[in-house]
Amino acid sequence: MYRSRHNGWMKRHVVALCLGCTSAVVVFAVGISRIPKAPEKHEPLTLTPPSALILPLRQPPATFPPGTYQPNKRESEASGPIDLGDFSAGRDLTYIEDDRVWWESDNDTNDVECDHTVHNAMRTPFERVIELVAERGGTLKVQDTYRPDRIHNDRSLHKEGRAIDLTCNEMSLEELAKLCWQAGFDWVYNEKGSRSNGPHVHASVAR
Repeated sequence: MYRSRHNGWMKRHVVALCLGCTSAVVVFAVGISRIPKAPEKHEPLTLTPPSALILPLRQPPATFPPGTYQPNKRESEASGPIDLGDFSAGRDLTYIEDDRVWWESDNDTNDVECDHTVHNAMRTPFERVIELVAERGGTLKVQDTYRPDRIHNDRSLHKEGRAIDLTCNEMSLEELAKLCWQAGFDWVYNEKGSRSNGPHVHASVAR
């Protein structure tokens, strides 16, 4: 009698223990499935064939003198106005790294911004103009990209990362402006600059 009761007690506890272990495994597995995956590192844009990246989208204008822009309309018409209410830095910005580029924020200790940060829509024309400049033996210099505050006016597309300021020591700003237009930017301005910001090419994109 005692042995029978003892065996019954053992069986009940063994079953309970097994059920408990099974539940623990299920809970553990569910917990793992709910852990968010780490974001994958963004790789540089590559197109197939690679030559497609440097293939100009447009014919260059015959001339592109200082103080002129393409197309012949306001930036807010060509690239669209700023809309910070619909802008999300975490969603809309991307990071670009390329050793062939001189980045001002990497070389200026007083610069608290990051010139590698641009709007997603900027990525393709930006990488294309890097290729076009490098193909001609030049080094593209990035002076300014995403700037949420400080130096730009309230309607500047720099505040959304949709504008970029560029120079290049190995070619004239007129030639660089032509390459930016060929690369696919929606608005390109061969800007004379000001006291605080010297001559440069300002280019922007629509969202």
